[in-house]
Amino acid sequence: MLKKVLLVFLILIIVIAVAVYVFLRTGLPDYHSDVIAPSLSAPVTVERNSYAVPAITADSMEDLFFAWGYVNAQDRLFQMEFTRRVGQGRISEFAGAENLSRDVFLRAVGFEERAKDYVRIMDPELKNLYQRYVDGINHYLDLNGPNLYMILLGMEEEQWEIADSIVVGMMLNWSLAYNMQHELLYQRIIDRIGLEQGRKLINYVPDGTPTSVSNFGFNELDDSKLAAVKDYYGWLLGCSSASNGWAVGPELTVHSGAILASDMQVHNSKLPNDFYLISVKAGDFEVTGAQITGLPFVVSGYNRHCAWGVTNQGTDMVDLFKEKIDWEEKTYRFEGADYPLAEKEFTFKVKGEEPVVKSVYYVEHKPVLSEVFADLGIDISLDWTGFDTIDLKGFYLMNAANNYNEFMKGADHLRISPQNLVFADDQGNIAYRVIGSLPLRIEGTGNLIADGEITLRNWDGNIPDDDYPGVKNPPWHYVITANNKPANDYPYYLNGTYSPGYRYENVARLLEGNTVIDAEQMKKAQTDTFTVLAAKMQEIVKEHVRLDENNDPNLKKAYELLLSWDGDSTIDSAATSIYNTFYVRFAFNTFADELGDDLAAEYIKERYISMENFFDLVEKADSFFNNINTTEKESVSDIATLAFVESCLLLEETFGNPGPESWRWGEIHKIRFDHVLGSSAMLRPLVNYGPFPFAGDGETNKRARFNEVAPPYIADLASAPRIIVSFEPQPKAYMMLITGQNEYFMSKHNTDMTDAWLANEYFSVDDEPIIYTMKLLP
Repeated sequence: MLKKVLLVFLILIIVIAVAVYVFLRTGLPDYHSDVIAPSLSAPVTVERNSYAVPAITADSMEDLFFAWGYVNAQDRLFQMEFTRRVGQGRISEFAGAENLSRDVFLRAVGFEERAKDYVRIMDPELKNLYQRYVDGINHYLDLNGPNLYMILLGMEEEQWEIADSIVVGMMLNWSLAYNMQHELLYQRIIDRIGLEQGRKLINYVPDGTPTSVSNFGFNELDDSKLAAVKDYYGWLLGCSSASNGWAVGPELTVHSGAILASDMQVHNSKLPNDFYLISVKAGDFEVTGAQITGLPFVVSGYNRHCAWGVTNQGTDMVDLFKEKIDWEEKTYRFEGADYPLAEKEFTFKVKGEEPVVKSVYYVEHKPVLSEVFADLGIDISLDWTGFDTIDLKGFYLMNAANNYNEFMKGADHLRISPQNLVFADDQGNIAYRVIGSLPLRIEGTGNLIADGEITLRNWDGNIPDDDYPGVKNPPWHYVITANNKPANDYPYYLNGTYSPGYRYENVARLLEGNTVIDAEQMKKAQTDTFTVLAAKMQEIVKEHVRLDENNDPNLKKAYELLLSWDGDSTIDSAATSIYNTFYVRFAFNTFADELGDDLAAEYIKERYISMENFFDLVEKADSFFNNINTTEKESVSDIATLAFVESCLLLEETFGNPGPESWRWGEIHKIRFDHVLGSSAMLRPLVNYGPFPFAGDGETNKRARFNEVAPPYIADLASAPRIIVSFEPQPKAYMMLITGQNEYFMSKHNTDMTDAWLANEYFSVDDEPIIYTMKLLP
């Protein structure tokens, strides 16, 4: 009898398991079956390669954009739905009341409102194509309904509008504006150590680059409360992003045609990534590359004549203001007079609770973020260049351009977060220029929270397009952008936050004097793990780390490994572990006594503003190296030696052994891929991927920036799409994406490109066989 019961129980378990498996497989995309779409005027073909990258061919632009929307929804519906609802300020609807202040922030800034305003003035031709794109998304929704991920979060089916697509783009565009969190960080630093010491840590770049320091003083703010704001709002306050991009003229290539290389570094440990690879064709319109999922244009890629890539430019486009507000009278003070606040009322749906109604107040166009900064004791408003204008038409014109002049004319139509553009074409032209919105900023503003009683805005419109930094066909035959400064002695004040120049130098050393460059060399350059910063750090170690005959032999061995290191940050390198740990501990021990552990760690991770400052302080033997908590007076060498010893002890503890040769970089430096649903312990094993050992670091071409000041280190900034286009003379392209095309965990195309990407592999767009074919039929 017991055996029968066990057998029945076993059969029941198998049946349930099979049923669950069959149910879960219903979420897999169908890349084979034809789809009926009555609004089409003619059949549309969708062919996919072995990585499920779609190539759409249509007879008309309207049909092409419809299919584009359908295909995006087929692979990334949940990602698109999640992003648009976040942008609309509706996080509380599916994630609960603890997100209400985030929603208030998003509604106050008004991403959805501004997207709708843009749709009202959109060019009719472009508006028609966007409408067809969202028609395609809606057709997929009508046929398939909400997917499993949407159901898990309680997201009901909603039809898409053009403004929803624009909101998706605006959210990524907003995330590139990271100066706001720097303003908060600077304010905390100055409140902690005063303006004289604090100004040493603000937005420094080496000699030759213009820089200014603002000086707006007011009541000190509570550091712990500012830190809590940063932790709560996270990426909504802007997040660091980076990219490498370069173009090589025909004078340096083996085939006498231009080559472009682009890798946009937007990872943040997300699965799937924000980007999606696609190829689309209708008549003369033919473009291939990486799009932002939810927006129907290629941000980085190529057409038959032109290739392009973008990197984040770093210009300051978000400012904060301390306002003097009388909440009883609902007025704000400016230049000694009181003016009425504007008011908007918003209703928020909250999961499991009754709707909540809140008012947001405005100083002219600037939202007063009292809900966001509720515990700081002051009222803060926010200004953003996006309040002036948003225009995405330029991307469509760039995608359709037949030559350099048409392309750059299209670029003039872009009003987004400023970007560095690299360009190459089939005529052998190469170029660099800044695109987007460069605010005509008042000199000296932007680093610290401004005084709203004396200043309404810190800029007046845009710098004229003709004055944007740029160069075409330079005599050295290449252009490079790695988030570095755009120009020396630029006549306009940008208050830019620029990366140290080491990645630029890494690329330049591979191009300078090389006249036989080809696509294979560009692949190796994009995935190169050498850093020119190694030599600088080795000199610092030789000068300042003091070891003697009484030191532990393993400490001396670590010292020798670091000084004999060739600068290549491979997975197996022990010297890379020592080098990176020494840098963060050296900087941390320099600043922690003045700033405190948490603030010091936060400052160090923001390397665009801290790294060159730190090296400058080392060179000047600044007073920061004296530990204020001791009676002795410490020197640079004292802190460096302490940091080196501490680094070795940390690595010994982390690896569980004293032998420096075994401290392999890949064992403490990893990359991971986390889905938003991975916050659930039950779903985490299904939807997350990794972590995996990862080479490189924050200053190598193969970008692998980490934020920690002690091991283990997680690479949260890495190249998303890698794209190389070689004009031979027709464009020949190679690419790979950091995460798969499809978001569903059971799809093999969820992580297949991740595996190839980790192995530094590329696929050729022209040579990849077609694996899947489907048609959309009228």
